[in-house]
Amino acid sequence: MDFSFFRKDKPPAAKKTGKTEAIAEINQAPLTEEHFDTVVAHGGIEVVETGARLAPGIEDAAMLYASDRAAEAISLLKTHLASSHASDAHWRMLFDLYRVTRQQPAFEQLALDFAVKCETSPPVWEDTRSSTDTPAAKAAAAASGQMFSLKGTLDQGSADRIQLLIDAAAQGAIQLDLSSINAVTPAGCSLLRNALAKLQKKSAQLQIASGTLISLLQHAIHDPAQRDPAYWLLLLQLYQMQGKLAEFEDLAVDYAVNFEVSPPSWETPRAVAQIMVAPPAEAMFEPNAYAMQGVITGASANMFAEFQGFARQHKEVALDLSAVPRIEFGSVNLFMEALMGLMQAGKRVRIINGNEMVNVVLIVMGVDQMAEIIRRK
Repeated sequence: MDFSFFRKDKPPAAKKTGKTEAIAEINQAPLTEEHFDTVVAHGGIEVVETGARLAPGIEDAAMLYASDRAAEAISLLKTHLASSHASDAHWRMLFDLYRVTRQQPAFEQLALDFAVKCETSPPVWEDTRSSTDTPAAKAAAAASGQMFSLKGTLDQGSADRIQLLIDAAAQGAIQLDLSSINAVTPAGCSLLRNALAKLQKKSAQLQIASGTLISLLQHAIHDPAQRDPAYWLLLLQLYQMQGKLAEFEDLAVDYAVNFEVSPPSWETPRAVAQIMVAPPAEAMFEPNAYAMQGVITGASANMFAEFQGFARQHKEVALDLSAVPRIEFGSVNLFMEALMGLMQAGKRVRIINGNEMVNVVLIVMGVDQMAEIIRRK
């Protein structure tokens, strides 16, 4: 299947200024392509970019998936893997496609085929489902609920907003968006932790999108300058509400060692639900990262506005796409405008943890000319 996303080479044009002209210039530039070679590391597949060519069929498969035609993308990749020009890029993208479409049996069969044909260890299945698949989450989702968000710095000034959250939860289900929190203080962490603990004890119907908050807290507890237990206690509370027993127990031990006090005890969540997409095990951790979530479309302007607001506070910023299963090509202008504005402000942007389909679509868009796209190892 052919797509009309390739751009023809043209003679260099005179340099233009302004956001609109710069975006137009990028859209007219030759398509950035990549060559994939196989290098095995740590039992997985590592893509090494060594040239300027996408493996045959890779762009077509990525664009099919971007158009929500996953079955056709899978069929195309399987055809290429059965041919004489099969490459690591085809394997890697098909593994990611099976992951995001939750086809574990097909993934495991592909892993067996990979081990036989490539004579090396294949990737392992990682359940990337959000905890919205749990019975409690489904019940809360069915109840929908009022949207409620916390933004900016989580500090003492958040007290009134957090009290409103508690009051609202007493009236019915709540969808709590914490993804726009970009800084934390001990006072703010204590307020939110106490509120979440209260809601959990009341079996509140609560869905949570934590965004970068988890990363901010992880960074805080590993910062020698941050010696306040409030960061640890909020992170423990979030782990508990996510049902992450192993992470809770590890952090509880560290908490006891660091503060020489008994840590909170584990209480199995009852009716509290989450919207928490777990990043793959090989995902990168960046302290200055903004995490986007869900399918990115031309209607995702608010998410990009929040990202730009977050980025203005940092000289270098990472855009974490581990919770983004798919990017539609119609979002190209949103990416271009956001990244162009940050470039003009002297910001350096790195895009991390995207799946292979997302990364290729970004390359086809020309986003790699304005931001560094880092592939997972």
